[in-house]
Amino acid sequence: MHFSTPRNIMFGRGSVKNIERYLGEKCVIVTGKHTWENVKDLIPIDAPVLFVTRHKWKEPSQKDAEVLAENIREHSPDTIIAVGGGSVIDTAKVAWIIYENPEISWNVLYSYNIPELRKKARFIAIETTSGTGSGVSAAAIILDEEGKKRGVVSGELIPDLAIYDANFVEGMPRDVALYSGMDALSQAIEAYISTVDNIIGDTLALKAIELIYKNLPKALEKEDRAIENVHHGDMLAGMGFANSRLCLGHAAAHSLGGKYKIEHGKIVAIVLPYIIRANEKHTPKVKEVAKLLGMKDLARAIWKLNEELGIPHAVDIKDEDIEMLGEEIANDRLMKYNPRKMSKEDVIKMLRLLREGVLDEI
Repeated sequence: MHFSTPRNIMFGRGSVKNIERYLGEKCVIVTGKHTWENVKDLIPIDAPVLFVTRHKWKEPSQKDAEVLAENIREHSPDTIIAVGGGSVIDTAKVAWIIYENPEISWNVLYSYNIPELRKKARFIAIETTSGTGSGVSAAAIILDEEGKKRGVVSGELIPDLAIYDANFVEGMPRDVALYSGMDALSQAIEAYISTVDNIIGDTLALKAIELIYKNLPKALEKEDRAIENVHHGDMLAGMGFANSRLCLGHAAAHSLGGKYKIEHGKIVAIVLPYIIRANEKHTPKVKEVAKLLGMKDLARAIWKLNEELGIPHAVDIKDEDIEMLGEEIANDRLMKYNPRKMSKEDVIKMLRLLREGVLDEI
């Protein structure tokens, strides 16, 4: 068994002030325009700022990464600092690969066989949301030419330094804080119940579940300590799923979110009670999570949490899409880590309940 994590992690309010000791001679900052306006006064360095642009969709695409790689190449940096949420950090990770390997094809990028990085630059990630875990993970999600979500995965993508400074997330709008937090909760639950028994990853995932579930409602009310707890939960969840893997929740979210252009954090939150219900009889870990949180029915508790936070219970899935989505999800790479071996018909049953907004036995 193996556990991968950034060589260096700094966390706690004000921790970004120590970033200078990890910088090279020539840095660039990659971020989003709106994000930069909110956090630029927190960054204690002077470096060129490159903005991630969206050329086709709201989420990062191949074109976005290619353009960013060209912009990075113009500066020839030895340190890339990505400041943002998952979309910014994921785009920066893929652009970093292209910067170091200009001739690389998208088939290779999606092959889980990324060439060795760091021949030109190191990578630092500063998360400005509390939900993707991109700052500590070995993955990046990108939209292909057809708008389908694809994973670029390699241990090479784990940042050299990750910074989780809660001062960077205080200004999040409520919907961003809500859906990024629920994404982190889903990542932690999926990592813990997956078939990969990684004791370190599982331990971190379990603590992340506790921190996020107990603190997210208070964090949405701007309680300082709760905001920091959720941000640290995101950090732990990222390390958890980077090693223990995700399963049905993100397999379903990638297909549904890509098909209907639903924000990732939102679709993950909607499907979370259903994927727990689908797996609860196939692993004792669901009951272990419920016991930790002091409840008997974890799926129903998440359902009620969604209701209290204003998250929908259903997705408007079209009749003509059911078969295709069922097959796509059942054959997703992440399903090999799901506790329950689900057929296309099993997934379709879950999708029909999801469409009706009924949390029944799956």
